[in-house]
Amino acid sequence: MTEATRSPRRRHILSSINPESDDPKPHRKRPRRHSRSPTPTRTDRDRDRRKQDGDDGDANEPEDTTQPRRSRLKLKDHKSSRRRKRSRSPRDESPSGSHRSRHHRSRRHRPRHHRTPSPNPYEPPPLSPNAAFRESLFDALADEEGADYWEAVYGQPVHVYPLEEKENPQGELERMSEEEYATYVRQRMWEKTHAGLLEEREKRKEAQKRKEEDKARHKKWEKDVEESLKRGEERRERRRWQDKWEAYEEAWNKWDGKPSTLAWPTESGNGTDVEEKAVRTFFIHGLKLKEVGETAFAARLREERVRWHPDKIQQRTGGQADEATMRNVTATFQIIDRLWGETRAKQ
Repeated sequence: MTEATRSPRRRHILSSINPESDDPKPHRKRPRRHSRSPTPTRTDRDRDRRKQDGDDGDANEPEDTTQPRRSRLKLKDHKSSRRRKRSRSPRDESPSGSHRSRHHRSRRHRPRHHRTPSPNPYEPPPLSPNAAFRESLFDALADEEGADYWEAVYGQPVHVYPLEEKENPQGELERMSEEEYATYVRQRMWEKTHAGLLEEREKRKEAQKRKEEDKARHKKWEKDVEESLKRGEERRERRRWQDKWEAYEEAWNKWDGKPSTLAWPTESGNGTDVEEKAVRTFFIHGLKLKEVGETAFAARLREERVRWHPDKIQQRTGGQADEATMRNVTATFQIIDRLWGETRAKQ
């Protein structure tokens, strides 16, 4: 990389994008060197012994190597051993070794604290991430050298995206600003880098959409089935009431005037359940109030009102109806009359 490529401006931009890029190299620990006193040679030790014995000799006289060597073995002296024992300090008798070795070992394993280098006051302050990317983008657009440099930094070219136009709120086309263009390029670079991620995201969206559509279709199918079952139940109910009304009309047409064969306007067809609710339900469903309307329903009720008048029933039975039968006939007439009056009031 040339010196122009590693310009201070580009280093400054790169350090703003990635603060760790220009960090100094970590300090290497140098092996500790311990100063040792030179080991005395055998000749020096022999000279020291001769001095102790009072035979210094000639200091410049060369050593006679033909003489037998003195033995280095020394017999133990009880007095000196006692002195050595007394001179030992309690810390020297610890099982971990001498105090010097322990001190040396503790210093060897002691961590070193490296001083953080102070910032350079002459360098410009770091840029924000958006400003640093914008500077790198326009540096790449300036020349091929900058384009190659920032392509190596980002791993993809940044100068290949055209400066497109956008539509303002008034519906007019205008060019992007530098900030908008930098945001646009960053978005395109992110899409190019995460193409697989975007594709997987689109697949998940499509799968979720299909799942919701299937759920909606299933819900609609359930609703259609429920409505169909409901319509079928209503058809069966209407057919059942129609059959009951036809049986009621046929029984009245064939009535011979006997109180025991009188056809009552109830679901059971006998006079044991002559009540307000039962009689109202029979006429509303039998005469098909919802289908024929209130006007036609009121006209049919008027006919039933004449049919169930107590004087009319007493006349047709020839006075043979007992008190209980006439009491039920009167109750039926009153229910029909109230229902007829309510229907007329609604018209």
